[in-house]
Parts: sequence; C-alpha cells; structure tokens
Amino acid sequence: MPTKSVVIAGSGVGGLSAAIHLRLLGHDVLVLEQHPHVGGKAAGLEQNGFRLDPGPSILILIRLYRSLFEMAGRKMEDYLQFERLDPFTRVFFEDSAPLDLPADREECLRTLGQFGSQDLINMRRLMSKLDQVAPLVDRTIFSRPFEKPADLLNPDLLRIGLKFDPRKNYKALVDGWFASPLLRSFFYGFPSYGGQTYDSKAAGALMIPYLMLAEGVWVARGGVAAIPRALYRLAVELGVEFQLNTKVDGVVLENGKVSCFQSGSQRFEGSHFVSNQDPSTFGEFLGRRETREPSFSYFTIQWGLSCPLGGLKHHTLVVPRGWSGGFEELYRQRQFPSHPIVYLNATREMDPGSTPPGCENLFAVVTSPAKSLDIDWAGKRAEYRGHVITTLREAGIHFSESDLLFERTQDPPYFAQAHGNYQGSLYGLDEHHRLLGGLFPHSNRDAELQNLFYCGGAAQPGAGLPMALLSGKFVAQAIGEAST
Repeated sequence: MPTKSVVIAGSGVGGLSAAIHLRLLGHDVLVLEQHPHVGGKAAGLEQNGFRLDPGPSILILIRLYRSLFEMAGRKMEDYLQFERLDPFTRVFFEDSAPLDLPADREECLRTLGQFGSQDLINMRRLMSKLDQVAPLVDRTIFSRPFEKPADLLNPDLLRIGLKFDPRKNYKALVDGWFASPLLRSFFYGFPSYGGQTYDSKAAGALMIPYLMLAEGVWVARGGVAAIPRALYRLAVELGVEFQLNTKVDGVVLENGKVSCFQSGSQRFEGSHFVSNQDPSTFGEFLGRRETREPSFSYFTIQWGLSCPLGGLKHHTLVVPRGWSGGFEELYRQRQFPSHPIVYLNATREMDPGSTPPGCENLFAVVTSPAKSLDIDWAGKRAEYRGHVITTLREAGIHFSESDLLFERTQDPPYFAQAHGNYQGSLYGLDEHHRLLGGLFPHSNRDAELQNLFYCGGAAQPGAGLPMALLSGKFVAQAIGEAST
C-alpha cells in the first residue's frame, strides 16, 4: 500500500476527530478499524429489531461538535441534530418519590434547595464559583495537553486550583457544602467519570454537573451512534481513507521511530502514527508490559422488553438505601457495590424508532472496578445482575423475566477483548499512575517514539465523548508541530 502521511489505528470518536483535524491540516490520512463499522464504544448495534447505544449516553458540550463542523466549513445541523432534555434526569432516591431535575438552571437549583436552605445557598455559591472557572477550563484543559510539571504553572490553571481548598479531597469539599444525602449521593459519583475517587483532589469533576446545568444535557436524533456516523461522513467527504475489518496486530520500528503498522501480512507505512487504543494496551506491540493498576470500568445490562415501563425518563438515576456503603466498596475496596447506584437510559420516549412498537429499550449502567485478581467476573455476573435488579425493584421499577426479548451484558473482560481497554478500564491507569501527580491522563505523545501519538478516552484531556473529540484535535496539533 502507498505510504500515507498519517496512519490511525482505531475509529472511535477520538480517531475520527484526529482524522478530520489532520485532513484539515492537509495530511493524507488512512484509518484502520478492526470492526466492520466505525465508532468504537459509541457505535450502535441492532438486535431483535431494537437499535442499541451500548456505550456513552449522556451528551453534553454540544458546542464542541459544532466547532469541529464549523472548522470544516460545514453546518453541524446538516450532519447531526441534537435536542435538549427537560427534565435532564429523573432521580429515585431511596424510598422517596421520584424527583425530576429541570433543564433551567435556576429552577433546578430551587428544586434541589427543597432539601435544605443552606444547601441551596451553597449550591448557588458553587455554581457562581464554577461560572468563573469555566472560561479558565476552556483556555487550558480544553485547549492544549499538559505534559510536564512546568505546565502546571500555567496562570489560568493555577487560578482554577485557587478556587478550591487544595488541602481537601473531593469528598471533603462536597461534605462541606451539602448536608443533604441526596445531593451527596449525586455529587459523589462524578469523580469516577474520569477514573478518580472521592478521596482524590478531583475538584475538576464538579465541571460535569455544572455543564449539565449551564449548557444542557442533550439527545442526538438517531441515538448516540449518530455522532460517529456524522463524523465518518465528514471525514470521507474531506478525503480520509478508511479500511475496515483491519485489526492492527503489530508495529515495526526503525531508527527510533514507527515505520509501519501491521495487520497480518499487510503493512501500512506512514510518516506519523496514531493509536486510538488505550496506550497501556497498545504498548504491548512495542514490547512494553504494563503492570500498574487500572482505573474504573462499567458493568452494563441492555434489555429489550416486550412491554413499556412507566415512570422512566431518558436519563434516570436510581439511588438505593445503602448507597454510601456502595461508594466505600467501589472507591476504597475496589469491589462491586452491593448496593449500587444504577443509571438507566430508556430511549423509547425520546427516540421511538429505537424500539419495536410497544416495547422498551432499557440500558442499565453501574460503575465498577476494572479487571482484578480479586473479582471473578465470569463467576460473579449473575450476582452483580441480581444487585442491579434488586436496586430497580426497590425503586418500584419492575419487569418479569418473561418480558425479556433479549439481554446483553458488558463488563471489564468484554471491554478489554472487544475494544482493547487496559484491563477493561474505560479510563486507563489508576489515578496515582497518571501524569503530573495524577491530574491528567496519558500524554497524547509517546514518551520514546517521536512519531507515535495517542487519542481517545485514556489519553488527554480525558474520558467522555467531548474529551475524546478534543483528544483528536490535540493529536493533530502535536503532529502539526512535529511536522514543522
């Protein structure tokens, strides 16, 4: 095959973003994808007449997608349409009646304020503080990678740190603001979205609920899988070449650089190379053996039900009694919670085409440890499923086994095998093994090979679809710098 300017292994959102940004910079780009479709974990599936989104489902920061299409001289709405959710989630807390959180910021704050006047005051203070932090995040974490200790001296990054007490971990910050168990249960979970715990200095995790209120939670027309489909369409229009059903299984090095990616007997040569796979897993092709602890993952169950369920919103959070002990088990003992908080994605109401008529498309997600010698995932799946079912039933969410048309489970061994996630972790290495004191995920540049780069949820700026999108931009910027 002719030499390409850049060869990318993997077409998740990070790989697709990198391909688009590199093409806009004039590079000749080839993307290799092991599956027969693009999208990575955000790719959709069809099963029993249901359209499934078995990966990310909470969509925020829509402006980042718009910015990418505008950079390409396109209107996002010609490729991808979003609708803002109101309410943006429904919460079942212990034995209380379900609580809907409105999209309007002030209305949502008043709703949460019913659990304590001081909590409402502190919530407003926190939001005001984050109003000041948000532009600084845009100018730092969302704009460039941080690769060496000196980068921490960035004035805007220092201003972010000064907004919070550096002596306190995340849990202490939250406990100092909120007395309400509901608010604590809501906030405690956000560090895990970036692979951290509430014992870490993870104040940045507060940006997730802030952005939900400040910029909205959205659904994509056609499901989450519409996002990688739209990016793929744009990439093809720009001239990016794709080769599907092609799994990279080797790397050839010459003179301290990557000379080609291999897939079986095929060799794909280039000037620069990008891995959309977890850097710790990809390192095996380079003779590197990773032994450090992985971060968190998910245990998910997708159900196709023959009858609709009442009482659910597109996003529903179910918080059982015993939830605080569940966080102790997850964060400090690295065990599956015996009383898990369960996130539910029920797509029928907002996306009727995702289910056959009269059916329910239900996706349950629990944050879990990654693969571990302490957990026999094959032997524990039935037990963990039971914990999820019990949590739902205690909240009054019932369905019988006879209602099941199908059930599909994902766990850390699945993510490791199907997507190359290190030990099944969706966030790469444990926080203590990250860059710059645990503040940042893996660099977008390889530490030894100057023409090898990384994008995706395990690389900077971090996990989640918007961050994966930015990781592709960071890679293109780095390759642009390396090419000059």
